Amino acid sequence: MGSLSFGLGLPNAFPLGEPNLDLIGFAERAEALGYDRLWAGDHVVFHVPRYEIFTTLATVAARTRRISIGPGVLLLCLRNPVHVAQAMATLDHLSGGRVVLGVGVGGEHPKEFEVSGVAVKERGARTDEALGLLRKLWGESSVDHDGRFWKLHGVSMPLRPRRPLPVWIGGRAPAALRRVVAHGDAWFPGFVTPERYRQGVATIEDLCRKAGRDPSTIERGIFVFVGVDRDPFRARRQAEEFLGRNYAMPFAPFAPYIVAGAPDECTAGIRRYIEAGTSHVTVRFATAEPLRQLELWSEEVLPALREV
Repeated sequence: MGSLSFGLGLPNAFPLGEPNLDLIGFAERAEALGYDRLWAGDHVVFHVPRYEIFTTLATVAARTRRISIGPGVLLLCLRNPVHVAQAMATLDHLSGGRVVLGVGVGGEHPKEFEVSGVAVKERGARTDEALGLLRKLWGESSVDHDGRFWKLHGVSMPLRPRRPLPVWIGGRAPAALRRVVAHGDAWFPGFVTPERYRQGVATIEDLCRKAGRDPSTIERGIFVFVGVDRDPFRARRQAEEFLGRNYAMPFAPFAPYIVAGAPDECTAGIRRYIEAGTSHVTVRFATAEPLRQLELWSEEVLPALREV
């Protein structure tokens, strides 16, 4: 599994303000501070303004040199996998081979399925078929495919990623865990408690044994919304407002999954996920001031986590 690695969610959604280019400075500062990965969130239409996923990642790729980048996670089921294959291969070339492909099924905002011409109930099956197609398009000289959702005959994709793209699978439902074992190089859920995360790790290990796969070939990641401030009440207040507006619903359902408070409280909260088995921690600052929280997190929380 290797040592711990750390990533950041890019601030490419704006529930508390107008769209701006702070994410460029955020990405540059994240690289300078030594983080391992940057992830951009994805929605086609949503409750708040947000930057489109591929444009965002291309911009970040042009302004960084070392840090890995990727969608965290891409709603693959809403896209034609041939188009995604070209886009991700292009991004991998232009970034110098730094792309990681995060994939999820979404479903919490049915309107974006409606405008994409995709039935919400088909999102899992579409994702599974698309993942298989991506592997074919990047690995075979000519692809024939007679699937439920896509039919290809003699399709070639000469532009391929510089190396096989790592595929990180989001989700916490049983189908998502099966998807990890069938298609993934990592599990990358959000909105799970440490206890449920531990259960998910055990389930994946059991599924691997049944499938004849070595569980150590699957990296274990976690995506957590966080709020850090020397004033713990301010951290929690900002996180509550951010998530409530972002998802257009009361904050209460999110409370078990958020790590917010003073630096020592945040350190303890993230450590519980590390103790539950994660090897990669990505945090998304639930605030209108992500650069300020990034500095505090990097100064007081990250060093403590690296000592685990």
